[in-house]
Amino acid sequence: MLMNKKQSLVSWTVLILLTLLSVYIGKVFDQPAIFITCVLLIVFLKGQQIVDVFMELKHAPKRWRLLIMSYVLLVPFVLLIIYIL
Repeated sequence: MLMNKKQSLVSWTVLILLTLLSVYIGKVFDQPAIFITCVLLIVFLKGQQIVDVFMELKHAPKRWRLLIMSYVLLVPFVLLIIYIL
């Protein structure tokens, strides 16, 4: 299934809004731990959006999607653990 223009535009808009939200969170929260946790959650959401829409893995075989999504989940988690330590 090929991505249509409307879906691409909506996804791009969501990615931009999530980026702006992470900047806003950086201005609002004084505690670095809350900021880092929120931004890493946003990173996960953006990664999921990219995997599902732009890489078109939403309808791909489950193994491929699971492999890529595990990377999207694992990297922010590792960064959070590194920050905590």
